[in-house]
Amino acid sequence: MADQKKQRLATIVGANITAQRRLMGWNQAEFAERLGIGADSLSRIERGLVAPRFPRLEQMASLLECPVYELFQTQKDREQATKHPAASVSFSSLDLSTRREVMLLAERIIQLVRS
Repeated sequence: MADQKKQRLATIVGANITAQRRLMGWNQAEFAERLGIGADSLSRIERGLVAPRFPRLEQMASLLECPVYELFQTQKDREQATKHPAASVSFSSLDLSTRREVMLLAERIIQLVRS
């Protein structure tokens, strides 16, 4: 069960990275070069076969000019945020200590999902 949840999350993140990369007009080789990784590694991330660690996610989000949380959103999440804009908070609008706390909590959640 935990493996299925982990795989689903990795697939969502991978699909969002692919979509954002395409919006930026980059192919896999260009984006991989900017990240300092091989195109084959990026391909595995985008296909949901490998889940990137948070430092890599932060790097990706920065290059893709989007907040990290957007990489975890499903289409349903985006639709919900559109219906209830007051409920969505911009990660980048939070102060540094709050962002760090959110990242630590997210890491703990991912660890719990993995176990």
